[in-house]
Amino acid sequence: MSLMRRPGPARRITLVPLIDVLFILLVYFMVTSVYRDLDMIPVVRAGSGATGPELSPPQSKDPVQSLLLRINAGGQVVLRGRVLSPDALARVLAQPEQRVLILPTGAAPLWALTGVMDAVADAGISDARLVRLEAIR
Repeated sequence: MSLMRRPGPARRITLVPLIDVLFILLVYFMVTSVYRDLDMIPVVRAGSGATGPELSPPQSKDPVQSLLLRINAGGQVVLRGRVLSPDALARVLAQPEQRVLILPTGAAPLWALTGVMDAVADAGISDARLVRLEAIR
């Protein structure tokens, strides 16, 4: 006596769970990744003890001066340790042939950064950059 089984329904491998898992992984990696702005420039130079461009010796070969404007947590603009008023900032930015580096602290309000960037644009300065400090590893 031979026992024959009935052929059952053909089993299919479905890709729907795989697509769901890939979508969840995609969202996870997008949320946990770190985005870096490639226009940021490091302020600390390797091999020098300076912590910023204002502490490094001026370069006589380069006719363009670098001006580092810091924005503190209170939204005040600081240049070489002195707090600048909006009028003083406009006078400083009116000097020709200069490069402006803007360094906000981590707690600086966005409105202060926007105000400084507007003042730089109003002064007609085309070489302005937003910088951040990075630890040397």
